[in-house]
Amino acid sequence: MKFQSICMAASLVAAGAVASPVKAHDRPPTYLFTFGDSYSMTSFDISGEQPAPGDAMGNPALGLYRQYSDLHILGTGTTGGGINWIGDLTTAENETLILTYNLAVGGATIDNQILNAGVEDMTTQVATFLSTYGDKPGIAPWASDNTVFGFWIGINDVGWAYSSQNATTLVPVLMAQYKSLVEQIYAKGGRNFLFLNVPPTSRSPYILESGLAASRQHAAWLTVFNEYLKLMILGFQDEHPEVKTVLYNSWNFMTQILDNPTKYHYPNSTCIDTDGTTCIWWNSYHPGLRYHALQAADMKGHLEPFGAW
Repeated sequence: MKFQSICMAASLVAAGAVASPVKAHDRPPTYLFTFGDSYSMTSFDISGEQPAPGDAMGNPALGLYRQYSDLHILGTGTTGGGINWIGDLTTAENETLILTYNLAVGGATIDNQILNAGVEDMTTQVATFLSTYGDKPGIAPWASDNTVFGFWIGINDVGWAYSSQNATTLVPVLMAQYKSLVEQIYAKGGRNFLFLNVPPTSRSPYILESGLAASRQHAAWLTVFNEYLKLMILGFQDEHPEVKTVLYNSWNFMTQILDNPTKYHYPNSTCIDTDGTTCIWWNSYHPGLRYHALQAADMKGHLEPFGAW
């Protein structure tokens, strides 16, 4: 299936970029645990080097090349030609030391029991967090007041479902599972939660290749997903008034760039360039590293409630 092939390929291939050094700060670190799909993945291995001062994302080394033995290719473990928004928030846009444990997996959906993408879903990612880091081990001695949990998921859920499933029937099921995962982290002590909604991937070259009707159908499904996500977060906040939640509107931010690409020094809204900087798109479904840097810089102004940015 075409959708599966592009997600899986993009989860493995990326080019390198030089990282900015982690800033020196006097304040204690902030712990950041992230979950999601290829828009977030950095190919972090929980069995490898753990985040620490001077190596804030642990493994793989940020911006350095990594060998994928199965395909005999080199990559950074991201899908944008280099550092993505998580790396930027960890090493460039931060105001204090951030130690980031990124469990995102390319191609992931919320739960394979609902929409099976054939890769590790976010439900498994959260289970990995709970079993590896949930009890605040020495490798990640996080606390409720110094830790942020970030989620960017839904791109593949929409991609798998928009042409064959009814959004108003399926999205509530997805959101119920999404909320249950957030609740599991809350039960372990999580109190700071960052959510990103689904960007306008309906306007990606990949979806546009299917025609205008498909793009509109995709956009309608995506809109329902984002509306229910907002309602889920509001419900979670109402049930737990002591938590801090931020919903970052990636749909709005990417739309601004797609609507006026020349303002951001892109030639147009649909070109592709694997250098990650010339065009918005690194491949037909993933934006490049410069887009990620622009988004991270914009996100910084929304993350003030968490204190680390």
